[in-house]
Amino acid sequence: MERDFQQLFKEHYYMLVRQAAFVLGDPTAAEDVAQEAFVRLHRTGVKKVDNPAAWLTKVTNNLCFDFLRSEGSRRRREEKYAQPAELTTLTSSTENIVMDKEEVRLVQKALGKLQPRDRMVLVMKFSGYSYDEIAATVELNKSSVGTILARARERFKREYEGLS
Repeated sequence: MERDFQQLFKEHYYMLVRQAAFVLGDPTAAEDVAQEAFVRLHRTGVKKVDNPAAWLTKVTNNLCFDFLRSEGSRRRREEKYAQPAELTTLTSSTENIVMDKEEVRLVQKALGKLQPRDRMVLVMKFSGYSYDEIAATVELNKSSVGTILARARERFKREYEGLS
């Protein structure tokens, strides 16, 4: 069992962290969420779970929802009062790094304005999940995934364009 758990950790940890980071916009919280998912898997027992990879994804998504619900108001306050960083004269390569970081910040900010379910559906589709996998994880009808995804894309586009 311990060997199975270690193998699952090696295969899925970074994918879960990446997915949670997109949803939460906070790499540290994403690591905490992924670790908590594995703690719960260990407590439950790998052998008792039919599909550990799907189970981990679902638990990670649920933990992200919980985090967003509990941290949503705190986060909005922080964003409201955050001061933009001053940019100084930069070399071309440093400018590109700053622009890439700015792009990531804008994407995360636009994602943060979406409803948690819509954000999760959009991030999962962007991460390569099928409609079936999204429906099972977020507990939706498969037929609803496309509609929710289309609306989430449109809202993301509006939010992102409003930031740039």
